[in-house]
Amino acid sequence: MNNLIAKLKYWLKSKEKLFVDFQKFTIDFNDPKKHRIFIDRKSDILFVAHIDTVQKPKFIKKTKNRIYAAGLDDRLGCLIAHELSTELKTDLLICDLEESAKSTGQYHKLKEYNWIVEFDRAGNDVVTYDLDNIDFRQALSEYWEIGFGAFSDVCQLKTQACCVNVGIGYQHAHSKDSYVGLKTMRKQIAKFKQFFNEYKDTKFEQDLFVEFDEFNCDYSYKSSIGECEICGIMADVDYVFGHIICEGCFEDMYSQYCQVFWPMES
Repeated sequence: MNNLIAKLKYWLKSKEKLFVDFQKFTIDFNDPKKHRIFIDRKSDILFVAHIDTVQKPKFIKKTKNRIYAAGLDDRLGCLIAHELSTELKTDLLICDLEESAKSTGQYHKLKEYNWIVEFDRAGNDVVTYDLDNIDFRQALSEYWEIGFGAFSDVCQLKTQACCVNVGIGYQHAHSKDSYVGLKTMRKQIAKFKQFFNEYKDTKFEQDLFVEFDEFNCDYSYKSSIGECEICGIMADVDYVFGHIICEGCFEDMYSQYCQVFWPMES
């Protein structure tokens, strides 16, 4: 990637300035709870990243093999997604509020893509959050190890397309000492281009997709441990309707929903 330092410094600007720069591509520009950047190139593949960060974005230094900067999660992903989407002529969606599990991607109306990739993963593996099928996992496993992850923007997209989050080489995501290993980043980009060229025309559809229009929510159970906001028990939980909910409480809510909207005949 040419002029990497200059491009990264650009993407480390404040998100307010970046939204102004991309205003003509921004949907819901004046609504910070919904705004997102979308570049439509009429592609069958969508690239995703998120613009919000935990630390204030700041370039620190470059060594022979690393770049140190705060906010690489996910400004590095924004840079890579933007560069690759331009080169490979794919659609691009840059969301906000991922770090608070309220991705503005949830408000975006998507067409049916062949598959969707996010660039928001540390290290060099990939994760699908169960938004996949056996064929998609097999295709991914030809290039990467498939790891475990709890959440990213793709988890809140309303789509039946299989989704993957690709590692882009950074470490210590939410630390002021975060860095990206340049060798790892370049290797990941090269592998992704190979994967893209092999599978860009292949449609992968999720095995399980449940959409509740009334709740404005997609549900795919990802089995991470946490405290349920409804019952307070430490259990396998998921982000549902913008809240952390265990499987048991979700099933109760689903049952009540069905009774209201599809009551059984007496």
